[in-house]
Amino acid sequence: MENVKIITINTWKCDGEYRVRMGLLAKQLEQLNPHVVACQECFYSEEGNADTLKFLANELNMNYVFLPGRSKKRMFEGRMVKSTSGLGILSVYPLNENISFDLPVVAEDNDRKAFRVNVNLPSGKTLTVTTTHLTHLGQQKGLRKAQAEALASFVIEEAPDPYHIICGDFNATPDSEAVMAFRELAKAVDCYTAGNGTEPHYSLTDAYYKANKQVCIDHIFTLQLPGTNKYPQFIDSAVVLNVPDEATGLYPSDHFGITTTLLIP
Repeated sequence: MENVKIITINTWKCDGEYRVRMGLLAKQLEQLNPHVVACQECFYSEEGNADTLKFLANELNMNYVFLPGRSKKRMFEGRMVKSTSGLGILSVYPLNENISFDLPVVAEDNDRKAFRVNVNLPSGKTLTVTTTHLTHLGQQKGLRKAQAEALASFVIEEAPDPYHIICGDFNATPDSEAVMAFRELAKAVDCYTAGNGTEPHYSLTDAYYKANKQVCIDHIFTLQLPGTNKYPQFIDSAVVLNVPDEATGLYPSDHFGITTTLLIP
């Protein structure tokens, strides 16, 4: 049996105390010891000498691939710098064959993508991981549903590998139209539930601790095993990266992480 521990986390661009947070994120990820981490809002700025994915990869001794996106000037350490906020995958295993896909967008929230990467497991099997980040615009439920439908088409469009995991910040709850549309079209199941994740199921820091709301918009899904109506098995699903630093009181991000462990016979 080959166990693959997976985490998805929105790293919150350059907001808050960025360098302190990145140190906390690296420390807590090291304690969790994942095999694969799917990331969103990965900040990169040559002017600001900041690279979220490279920093985490170096700290954790992991391989990484990065898809830049959403280029704009952002306030960082007291000045405006050119930057991107993209998608990335970290893994202790080799990565290859990365492919990106443009999602439907509107002018006020453009350059939304999905990013698919193959993870080469020690057994010789392949795990395909897709990471994405759907629109944050609250009034754009129709757009978010269209993005979810496009994402479903993207993840099922090619000859399937045995295991395909889809991670990301959907900006939508499990019972939303967007998530339900994605699950129906892709015939996907929620790995948190499949892996016996406990309730409450939440991923927004401020909503949980400041408003006492249990809101989960970060998800991990799996597709059916090729040629069957069966799904892979999962264990140990949980909310993670949800503990504040004792010294500073800071969290690694404004999102918590979601984890699950894939069991491969």
